[in-house]
Amino acid sequence: MANKLKQNWSDLSAAALSEQAVRALHQPAENFRLYLNAYEAGQTFTIKAGHDFVLYLLNGACKITVAGAALEIAAGELIALAAGSYACTAATDGVQLVKVFSRV
Repeated sequence: MANKLKQNWSDLSAAALSEQAVRALHQPAENFRLYLNAYEAGQTFTIKAGHDFVLYLLNGACKITVAGAALEIAAGELIALAAGSYACTAATDGVQLVKVFSRV
């Protein structure tokens, strides 16, 4: 999976974006690992992954550095990312996100 620009959740599903809706999209469950994380306003964090993954923003917004460029992602958006390390900063309202890794 190559790095690509953000997408809207509404392009994938008519359901309201939630952890359960993301789980429902990634079936069968045993083929995926999901991680739910929340970060406070202004908090800087790093996402490190040894595998390609998809990042879904449930609430809030954040800035993520992809290939040296800052990209803003807000609630209701997602981005598919290649394995690697990504610097992120939560926006003023903080951020809640779900990371999904394929086990296959």
